Amino acid sequence: MKVRRLFLVLLAAVTLPLGEVKALNWNEFNDGDLSGAGAFPTFLTFTEGSNLIEGTMGRLNGTGPLDADVWSFTIAAGYYLTGINLVSYSAPSSGIDSFMAIQTGTSIDMSDPSVHLSNGLWTEEFDGFGNTHTDMMNILLTPEFGSSPFETFTSPLGAGTYTFWVQEVSDQVSYRIDFEVTPVPEPGSLVFLGLAGVLALRRRRWYER
Repeated sequence: MKVRRLFLVLLAAVTLPLGEVKALNWNEFNDGDLSGAGAFPTFLTFTEGSNLIEGTMGRLNGTGPLDADVWSFTIAAGYYLTGINLVSYSAPSSGIDSFMAIQTGTSIDMSDPSVHLSNGLWTEEFDGFGNTHTDMMNILLTPEFGSSPFETFTSPLGAGTYTFWVQEVSDQVSYRIDFEVTPVPEPGSLVFLGLAGVLALRRRRWYER
């Protein structure tokens, strides 16, 4: 019985999230305008689950001042970024392709795409049920304008600090982007679970004698 209890305790320890922090929901209307400067992005704290960014960027009527949105975020050790999904997109006209780029670190170069981890064009697509769903992470797997020769964008994206940039020049666009963060088992946790499983099996066999 003690071995079984130990196994359940270890299982609970490795499956619980690291802290009970609520996932981020940043809305420019309520939380403030996101930075438009690659050297000084808005720093956001991503946690496990859905991290929703809601904003407006581009040029009003295609002629107003350019509004880019740039933010940095950190994926903690033991976690992966498993999805970047566009969940809503509103533009005055159809056929608009917006730009996005991601770079490692706390800033992003807005003039040289060869140093980006990845970049690409994104717009509104649908999931077959009339709902917006664009897999932006999948788009980033193949950079459209060249990328860093020293790094490769992967899915899922591992722990580290990244800076994300979205921009539109032809019109003003409202968007909601969901960044999905998922925990991954650490090797040490798997070892503990393995040991607990072996002990439980041996205990069971001893009782069956």
